[in-house]
Amino acid sequence: MQKIQISERSISRGKVSWEQSQEDLVQAKTKLKTEPQISCLLSVQASINAISSILEANGHFQLPAFSCVEMLDQALQYHTELEEIRSQCYVLDSSLERDVMGNAQQKILSFTTPYARTCHQAGQTVLKSVKNYWKIGPDLSAKT
Repeated sequence: MQKIQISERSISRGKVSWEQSQEDLVQAKTKLKTEPQISCLLSVQASINAISSILEANGHFQLPAFSCVEMLDQALQYHTELEEIRSQCYVLDSSLERDVMGNAQQKILSFTTPYARTCHQAGQTVLKSVKNYWKIGPDLSAKT
């Protein structure tokens, strides 16, 4: 993962990802009953975009955006309170047909409405925690 200095531009990129994450989670909710598999995917995408927003705001780019847990591990250096969402990240990653290195895995998951609801709730928890970061905001004085 490459990094540049934190800047107004990196913060702006992070805010775009943050806004997209909120839209993704709204869409996930609309698909809960009719398309639970799509709902799960959108919940994962929302969470990855939310966590990515912190990394992007702090100058990271070319992120490995395939695992909530991996993104979380990288983002903890900027907001240690994110550790509280680790279990939700594991739930979200469980719905992917990949391992943490991005390699395809065969899983037999039943994408039911209750499972989609669990993923959506996990996504809500992730976004709530990331929202706390954005209330504080990235520190421009922390340029590296």
